[in-house]
Amino acid sequence: MTEMTVAQQVVEALRLSGIDTLYCLPGVQNDDFFDALVDARDIRTVVARHEQGAAYMAMGAAQVTGKPSACCVVPGPGLLNASGALTSAYWAYARVLALVGQIATFQQGRGLGVLHELPDQSAVLAQVTKASELINDPAHANTQIQSILDQLHSGVPRPVGLEVPVNVWGKPTDGPVEPATISTPHPTSADIEAAAALIEQAKNPLIVVGSGAYGASDEVRALAERLQIPVTTRRMGLGVLPHDHPLWLPLPATYPMWPEVDVVIGIGSRVEWPLNLWGTDDNLTLVSINIDPEEVARHPELAGVGLCGDAAAVCTDLLAAIGPGERPSASAKVDQLRQSFLDATAHLVPQKEYTAAINAATADNTVIVEDVTQIGFASHMFLHRTEPRTFLSSGAAGTLGAGTAVAIGAADATDRPVVCITGDGGFLFTATELATAVQHDIPVNIVLFNDGAYGNVKRIQQTRFGPDRTIASTLQNPDFAKMADAFGVRYWHADSPTGLEQALPDAIAHRGPTLIEVTVGEMPNPWPFFVPGRNRGGNTS
Repeated sequence: MTEMTVAQQVVEALRLSGIDTLYCLPGVQNDDFFDALVDARDIRTVVARHEQGAAYMAMGAAQVTGKPSACCVVPGPGLLNASGALTSAYWAYARVLALVGQIATFQQGRGLGVLHELPDQSAVLAQVTKASELINDPAHANTQIQSILDQLHSGVPRPVGLEVPVNVWGKPTDGPVEPATISTPHPTSADIEAAAALIEQAKNPLIVVGSGAYGASDEVRALAERLQIPVTTRRMGLGVLPHDHPLWLPLPATYPMWPEVDVVIGIGSRVEWPLNLWGTDDNLTLVSINIDPEEVARHPELAGVGLCGDAAAVCTDLLAAIGPGERPSASAKVDQLRQSFLDATAHLVPQKEYTAAINAATADNTVIVEDVTQIGFASHMFLHRTEPRTFLSSGAAGTLGAGTAVAIGAADATDRPVVCITGDGGFLFTATELATAVQHDIPVNIVLFNDGAYGNVKRIQQTRFGPDRTIASTLQNPDFAKMADAFGVRYWHADSPTGLEQALPDAIAHRGPTLIEVTVGEMPNPWPFFVPGRNRGGNTS
C-alpha cells in the first residue's frame, strides 16, 4: 500500500463507507483535507451556507437512505454551529460521520485564544455523537479511523465524530483502513422464547414501532397479523405499517385502550409517550426489541424481556418461536378506536384539511420532512404513509428550523420527491440553504405555512396566561415571493387546502427547488390528543 497522508486516509474511509457526497464548509484548519478531496473524483462536495446546514443535509441524506453520510466543518464555531444538527441526528438515529477540524496539537489545552479555539472541543463533540476520536498522533490515525468507521456502520444508528488538527491532516501515516467490520447483537434463544411466551399469553397487546423498525416492515406486519395486535407510532415509525392496514392506528387513537394493555411490544422504539406520559402499573409488561442495549434495559420496573438486536432478525425469530394458533380478529376493535379518534378530532379542521390536501397531492413514495410547526404536529396523526423512510423528523430533539436543510439533504440523496412541511418561524433558520439547493440543482419542495407567528408558542401563551399576554411570539416576515425569486427558486402561493392541493403537484413536477407559501390563521390546539394526561397507574388525570 502506498503511504498516505491522514487526509488521504480519511478520504479513503469515506470511499470505503460508500459515501460519495460530502456536505461541507471549507476553512483554514481543513485546507489539507480539501486539497486531498480535489483528487477524489468519486466524492462530490456540496458546499452549504452555514455549518448547521451542512450537518442537517448529512442527516437528511442518512435518514432517507438508511446509509452513512458525512459532513465537514472547521473547529470551534464551526462545530458549535453544526452541533444542533448533530444533536438532531443523534435523536433521529442517523448515521452521520462528522469530520471536524482542530487547532494544532501544540496549541491545544493552553488557552492561547488561537483562531477557532474551543477550550475542550472533544467534550462538545462527545455530547452529540455516540463515539468520537481526536487524531493527535499520525502514527495512530489508521487505528482511530478504523474504530470510527466500524462504529459508524454498527449498532445504534447515530453520528460519530473525527477530529483532525490542522498540523496533522498533511502528515504521512502507515497502515491500511479496511472496510468496516459490522457487529450486530442478537438475543439469546432463551430470551426469544421468554418474549414469545409473554406475547402469546397477552390478552390485550400493543405494538409501538419507531425508526428502528424501518427495515422490518414485513416482519412487523407478519407479527401483527399472526397475533392480531394493533400497531402504532407517534412519528418516527410512520410507514412501517401502511396507514390503511386494518391493524394500524395513530398513537393518540390508542389512548383509550392503554389502561387495558397487558404487553406493549416496542420495536425500534423508545415507547416514550405511553410509558412516560400515560402511566404504567404492575399489570403492564414491556417487550423491547431494539439495537440499543441501553434501551432494552431502560424499564426494569415493567418486568418484561429486552431483546437487543436488529428488528427484522429478532421479529423473525419471535415468529418462529410463537405457536401457530390463531387469535380473533382485532380489526373491528381497531376500526372503532380509529373512528372514535376521528370523531374526537373533528374540530381540528384546518390541520385535517391541509394534511388531506398533502395526502391527495403526493404519491406514496414521496418523502415528507417534518419541521416543528402546526401542520407538522398534525402529520403525526393524519398524514398517510405507506412506506418506511417517507416521513423524516428530528425526533426527540424537536429541532425548530431543521426542516429545510434536512429536506435538501434528503432530496439530494434520493430520486423520490421530497416535500418539507415548515412554518414561517422555522423556515428562516435555514432558508439560506435554498442557495445550496439552487447551486447544486437539488429539487427540494418547501411548503411554508405562514401565520406570522411562532404559532404553537403564541397559542400556549394565550391559553395559559390570557389572550393579551403574548410576548416574543409574533413575527415580521419578509416578502417570501421576492425572497424565492432572489434565490432563483420557483414560487407558488396558496391560501386554502384546495390551493395547496393544486400547487403541490406542479411544484413536484418542476425540475428545481420550489417554495409554496400557504397563508394560514390560528389553528386549534392538537396537544390534548398527544398529552391527554395519565390514564393508568397513580395520579391519573
